[in-house]
Amino acid sequence: MSFVVTILFMSEVFFEKVFVTRPWKAFFVNTDDDIHEWWFRWKIDRYSVMYGMSFGVVMVLAQRYIIFDDNNHSNLFSRGVALSSTLAAIIGIGCYITFTFFCLNELECSEIHSYIVFIPIVSYIFLRNISGVLRTRYSSLFAWFGEISLELFISQYHIWLAADTHGVLVLVPGYPVLNVIITSFIFVCASHEVHRITKDLLPFAVPNDWKLVLRNFILFLAILVPIGINDGMF
Repeated sequence: MSFVVTILFMSEVFFEKVFVTRPWKAFFVNTDDDIHEWWFRWKIDRYSVMYGMSFGVVMVLAQRYIIFDDNNHSNLFSRGVALSSTLAAIIGIGCYITFTFFCLNELECSEIHSYIVFIPIVSYIFLRNISGVLRTRYSSLFAWFGEISLELFISQYHIWLAADTHGVLVLVPGYPVLNVIITSFIFVCASHEVHRITKDLLPFAVPNDWKLVLRNFILFLAILVPIGINDGMF
């Protein structure tokens, strides 16, 4: 996977040839039939999936071989390892904050960001979970937002932002604070409803029986392919 990502990154021309190929071209171009916005977004976070997968594998292996046990209220590691990990995490966050303040060229910052974005995330995870006292306490408000985090991420491009992310949705011209309050309220409510509807529809869209899944997939293609043909996707 890393090899494929690197190949795509090395040649923007090759990247465009891959993603402007029909029928999936419509998923990646903006209203002006331009793919540069997708290229920019993809380039910034191109290694994020691999970072997440690697962390997940390490987490599962660590639990399987009992490198640490997070099912109790004690610290994850011994005192010495916990202090060393905490210090390393603080240094990691401090270095990233320093980088964000002193990196003045947006293009250079974006290039470096894709390689070091895991540092503040892993550092925060360590700081949050090493101590049993901190790990067993949480905010109900933030936990609620965490349940709809995927919907919040996706909906921001359709509710908060406008003009292919180059503008902000304005419902109350001349009153920016009031506008932010109203659009944010709509944004959160819509994300919550999308999350709830997704949970209700999931058992029907992706049932446990593979035969029903295959049936749904065929129906899905039977509905979407004619629509795609009508819209010129093929």
